[in-house]
Parts: sequence; structure tokens; C-alpha cells
Amino acid sequence: MQEKKITFLDKYELISSANDFKGKFNMTSDKVCKFCLKTSKENTFTNIPHVIPELLGKNNYTSNEECDICNSLFGTYENDLANYISPYQTLVGQKTKDKIPNFQSRKDLNEKSTTIKYINGSPNINFNNNLSDFHYDYANKQISMNLKKKKFVPINVYKSLVKIGLSLCPVSELKDYRKTIEWLTNNDNEQKINYDIPLNLYRTRFTNKRYEKPFATLYKRKFEIISNQYDPKLCLIVCSGVLIFQLFIPFCIETENIHPENYKLVNEIYPAFLLNIDFKGIEKIEIKTSELPLIKYDMSYCKQVEENELINFKYEKIEHE
Repeated sequence: MQEKKITFLDKYELISSANDFKGKFNMTSDKVCKFCLKTSKENTFTNIPHVIPELLGKNNYTSNEECDICNSLFGTYENDLANYISPYQTLVGQKTKDKIPNFQSRKDLNEKSTTIKYINGSPNINFNNNLSDFHYDYANKQISMNLKKKKFVPINVYKSLVKIGLSLCPVSELKDYRKTIEWLTNNDNEQKINYDIPLNLYRTRFTNKRYEKPFATLYKRKFEIISNQYDPKLCLIVCSGVLIFQLFIPFCIETENIHPENYKLVNEIYPAFLLNIDFKGIEKIEIKTSELPLIKYDMSYCKQVEENELINFKYEKIEHE
């Protein structure tokens, strides 16, 4: 008898989602910040903190447990996150806080930026003199684009996403992540830190559908630590447009008594690819894991990096100015 393969959903259970935070913010006088633990007598709570930053898509998932000081501090990471997820918000017409953002590529020497604007329901691309970054397949009406994203700091991207996880985290669980909060509030990325788990970010890119609104869910490991295997306690899933991200929350207090050399770390992958499949009329489907649109990023780097995004898409017609 073949042994059943253990999956992500066998190991983890949902404990919180963005739906729990719909319109949560209000102007009541007695508040406590879940991050710094200051009360409304010590700090102000006048800004509306979004559990999911609106750069990932306009939303009304708000918190009533975040003071203005912490809200401002965590917002400093968001520019790196915006550069990291570009140009997808523009390409799919994802409205952020005020509008659908325009994309402007990173420029090399003697180059002009490639720009993308979302106009009348479709992306309009201005190549300028960067024709080497584009390949036309006229027979199949397909364009391959190598878009040069603006520089970003990977560790800041990871911090911005971890903050979403801690915003979703119930207070009863958050007590085990005080060291994580200290790490988030420390802007000194040059400080040498020993991480209890690798800062890996897993990204899936949809081809058949997209999320009109961003969404996030937080999962908790169902079981206690067993044998010499360690599965991180909390896992965050964030959806925005055609992108789904998975990451594990670092610095859980339980790892203080774990010696990494004695444990095998297991990062169970969330089956995001299933959300991209239309199962209607299909009796059986074979999934080859080697062909899944999943990319793993090491986000522990503290310096700005340059990254290009390779995108293929179909077109109906090309208009030249």
C-alpha cells in the first residue's frame, strides 16, 4: 500500500484571514498597539492602518491595533515592495490607493525608460530605444518582454510582507513573536543577525485568472515539533493581482531552544497553483511539479538589487505612434 504524501494542508490550519479585518478601524478612544504595546494615552491612533498595504491593491482591510508611530515606521519598507512587484499592477490594471500605477523601467547608461500605462482597459507600452528587451513572435501574436524593474532591497520586501502576517496574527499567538517585532522596528539592515529560518519567499504567477482585490491568509502548524524535523510555526499567503506569495514568519520563541544543525528544516509549499486551474469538465489532471510557475527568492540581502522581469503575453494588434 502506497504511503500518503503529506501536504501543506495536512500540516497547517487557517487561523486568520484578511476577511477578519474588513472595516475594522474605528475612532474609539481606548486602543492598544499590538506591536509596541503603547496605549492611546501614550501614542496617537488617528491614521487608518491597512493590514494589506494598498500598493498591493485598494482594500478596506484595516486594523484597530496599530498606532501612528508604528504605522509610519512599517510604511518605510513599502517602496521596496512596490518596486519588487512591478510591473504587474500596471499590466493587469490593479487599482492601488488612488489609481492604477504607471510603470517606468530602470535605465542603464544612455537609455530611456520603458513605460507602461493602463489606458482604456489595456496596458499601453512605450518601448523608447529599448528594442533589444522585446521579442516579437508575429506568427503567434506574442511578445516577450524583459522589463528592468527599479532597484529594491530584498530584506525590506520581506519585512513588509512579514508585517502583514503579524497584523493578521491573533494577540494570543503574537506573544511568541516579540523578537520578530523588534526586528521589524529596527531599520539597521547592516546589523549582523542570525536567522532561525531562511528568509525564502515563494512566488506563483497566475496565467488564467487574477485577484481583483488583494487577499491574505495566515496558517499555523497543527502539531508540536516532532523528532529532528522543524516546520515553521506560522505561514503567510498573500495574493495580489496575478501573484501569490508564501513566506514563513521568523524568530518564533520556540526556535530559541532548537539547534539548527540538529534539525532538518521543512518548508512545505502552499498549493497556490491549484487556484490557477479550471477543473470544469476535467476528470483527471496530472501535475508535474517541475513545471509549476513557482520561483523561490532568497530575501536576506540588505543592499539594493537589480532584477528584470521576463513576461510573455498575447496581443491582438500593435499600434505605433
